[in-house]
Amino acid sequence: MTTKSKPKMKYKTIKWVLRNNIKIGVNALWTWDRENNNFTMIYNNYNDDLPIFTPSQLLEEIEKEIKDPSLL
Repeated sequence: MTTKSKPKMKYKTIKWVLRNNIKIGVNALWTWDRENNNFTMIYNNYNDDLPIFTPSQLLEEIEKEIKDPSLL
């Protein structure tokens, strides 16, 4: 029995957004709901279950996910 693996995400759009936020100095924080693959730019933490990232931190996390999804 073979199990189908999830297609590998490349996250092109969110990476573009984060790089641009970093480049122009946007002061925002982000959450990443990995289960639903949902990124949210926030100003207040309205969900204590999700970690908050700066654009640089989230970009780093995405790069880790791309390199080895099993690490997370």
